[in-house]
Amino acid sequence: MSRSIPLPSRLLGALIAPVVLPLLVLTTGVPAARATITPDAAKVVDRYVAAIGGRAAVDAERSAHSKLKVSAFGFEGTLEAWNERPNKVATRTALGPFTLQEGCDGATAWRIDQNGKFSQRDGKDLEDELGSAWYENGRWLDADQGGGSVTVLSSEHDSTGSWTVLHVAAPTGRAHDLWFNTQTGLLDRSVVKSDQTTVTSVMSDYRKVDGLLRPFRQESTPQGMPGNHLVATVESLWVNPPIDPARFAPPQQNAADVKFLNGTGPARVPMAYREKHVWVKASVNGGPPEDFILDTGASVSLLDSVWAVAHGIAVEGKMQAMGAGAAGNASFAKLASIKVAGEDGQGVEIGDQKVAVLALNRFVQPFFWHGAAGLLGYDFVSRFAVQIDFDGGTLTLNDPKTFKYAGKGTGIPITMSGSIPVVKAKLDGQYEGQFRIDVGSSSTVDLHGPFVAKHGLRAKHPKSIEVMSGGFGGTFTSHLVRMKTMQIGPYAWTDPLVVLSAAETGGLASEDLAGNIGNEILDRFICTLDYDHRMLYLEPGKRYAKPDRFTRAGVQVARIGDTYRAMEVVAGSAAAAAGIQEGDEVVSLDGKPIATYTQDSVSTLFERGAVGEKHTLGLMRDGKKLTLVMRLKTLI
Repeated sequence: MSRSIPLPSRLLGALIAPVVLPLLVLTTGVPAARATITPDAAKVVDRYVAAIGGRAAVDAERSAHSKLKVSAFGFEGTLEAWNERPNKVATRTALGPFTLQEGCDGATAWRIDQNGKFSQRDGKDLEDELGSAWYENGRWLDADQGGGSVTVLSSEHDSTGSWTVLHVAAPTGRAHDLWFNTQTGLLDRSVVKSDQTTVTSVMSDYRKVDGLLRPFRQESTPQGMPGNHLVATVESLWVNPPIDPARFAPPQQNAADVKFLNGTGPARVPMAYREKHVWVKASVNGGPPEDFILDTGASVSLLDSVWAVAHGIAVEGKMQAMGAGAAGNASFAKLASIKVAGEDGQGVEIGDQKVAVLALNRFVQPFFWHGAAGLLGYDFVSRFAVQIDFDGGTLTLNDPKTFKYAGKGTGIPITMSGSIPVVKAKLDGQYEGQFRIDVGSSSTVDLHGPFVAKHGLRAKHPKSIEVMSGGFGGTFTSHLVRMKTMQIGPYAWTDPLVVLSAAETGGLASEDLAGNIGNEILDRFICTLDYDHRMLYLEPGKRYAKPDRFTRAGVQVARIGDTYRAMEVVAGSAAAAAGIQEGDEVVSLDGKPIATYTQDSVSTLFERGAVGEKHTLGLMRDGKKLTLVMRLKTLI
């Protein structure tokens, strides 16, 4: 066995990340790696085995069942875990308002989230779960390392002690860097890098149970997110108990929390496509309809914190959540219902939802010029086969149990990265990777920093524009370039605008994925997302052949309270040539008060206006009135 408390890091992943009928039959399809252990690593492992109780005791253990007390995110709770060699694990966690279940039977892996939604793991997620099962069952201690490899990574020293660090790699999934105390021979620390998040776990309070020393306390913390510190302590432990095989197998029932207002569905409801985002009216707890953003890139649905307080919604707990920009603070709320209704009695209602609560409008209101009550993320979208008709302004919500695609589009397989759908795409006929389908993004494509670095794309595209990108967690600088082609399935077009992300943390710093595909691509189609059957259907729409255009003004006008300001002025742009400076208050545009415009109407003027077209801006700078004239120009 691994001799560490196995699950706090999985709990962190489940809450930070933030389908079934028919179930996908999945096998690993990954050949076992050649088992290796270096002589110097073998000495460390042999000493560890001797320190915890000897080879005979290690080999005698075939299964375990444990109950732990867990403290995290301002909550107290329990975690129950089952392990069975060679490759089965299951957990049930009850923490504050959350109940989570996970399992792996050696070939498939699954999860039931805090809102009762079952999901079958696939793609990289399945590989990681199989690797976790390998590690948690101590396969690296086997004579053949269970098909994995063990090598010495480094020697570490500080004022508290010294360690030999072993790099333990499973045949698939994440590797673990294990810190063995050179004085005691025991395992003191485990470091696991999960895409852009590194979780360090510290083990202590070793006690002997059934002939083996085991750590009864583990503290886990993601790097850069101290607010997500988690403590787990063992309360009960049973060694070699019989475990029902059904404990590890995928359950057969899913959450029954969806009601179609017309009885059976589908439900066709209006949506608005503005600011390059999809907006839907939703009612919370029976209240009046409010503006929500539909966001397939959000692993949980959420409410704006100010909106929640104004509507008397109680919040609890506290954690750091990962966004596009970086990590930010979030709390949680329990909602009785979320309802999205349309005409003629059509619509849906989802009951008993646990959502995140964070300062959403602090990040989106300056760019949209208005706020949002919240986001409808995975918890909402995954319960339906969702058709997004950008041209017709409708959102159609189908029951996935009975849904059969009958459109004119092409089906493209997807996998899930946590709670976010992923599709294969290619740039310039050679840069292929897995891309998140992000209806919450206004971009064409945002390439992640590691993918950009791997292919040397900055050097290959010296002509670029430095732009400000933003999302939950803050803003950051990126570079916008033109690439030659973009292709998804059978669909391809030329001259896409591509953002080369410079984010070092957050969702756009992923190492596992190539990038995010946003609405500048998705709005070319009628998009149908069927999470349960792992399919994306794309049917070309009216915007299919549109050219990608960047602003021909080169100024980002942001609304801060009731004031409009030039937030960003691109070097060499029409705005820069006219003398506009960042921080200028924008009072009027073409003789009309700026407050009479929408963000969409200004973007349309600046993006679709003809080269050479004049626009007059009335400004205030240092208490003085200025009138400046821009002539639109193409920047890229």
